[in-house]
Amino acid sequence: MQHQPLFKIQFSVITVLCLSSLLGTFQAGCTQTGESTAEEDHLEHHIPEHKPKTYTETVKELDTRMRTLLNQSPASVNQEEKQQLEEIIDWIPELAADSELKHKDWDEVKQLSTELKSVFQQTDFSQIDVSLVGRYFLLVVKLKQYSGRSETKKFQS
Repeated sequence: MQHQPLFKIQFSVITVLCLSSLLGTFQAGCTQTGESTAEEDHLEHHIPEHKPKTYTETVKELDTRMRTLLNQSPASVNQEEKQQLEEIIDWIPELAADSELKHKDWDEVKQLSTELKSVFQQTDFSQIDVSLVGRYFLLVVKLKQYSGRSETKKFQS
C-alpha cells in the first residue's frame, strides 16, 4: 500500500507535464513573426478600392465605367481605368457566387461574363466599333436582369 501514494504523485506530475507540453505546443503554433503575419494580412485582406461589394454594384460599374471610357478622347483613354474595368469584369462570377443567385442563374452569369470580357478585349478605344460597343451594353443589360434575383432571399428573410 505504500506504492499507492507514490503512484498518485507520479500520475499528478506526469499529467501536469503533459498538459504543460500540450499548452506549449499550442502556443508555439499560434505565434508568428511580425513579418509573416503582416505579409499574410496583406495577401489575404487586400481588396482593391475599385472592387464592387455586391453583384448589383458590379453591373452598375460595368455600365458607368464603360460610358466614362467611351466619353474620353480616343488619344487619351485612361489605361488605369480601362484595366480596372477589365478587373471588374473578371470579378463578375465571384460576386455573383457571393449573391443569392441560384446555381442555374450563376451559370448563365458566368457565360455572359466570359462573352463580355471577350467583347471588351476586342474594343479598340481609338476607333470605336459601334456594333461591338452595342454588344457590350446588350450583355450588361442581360447581366442586369440577374441583379434583382441576386438579392431576393435577403428581403424574404
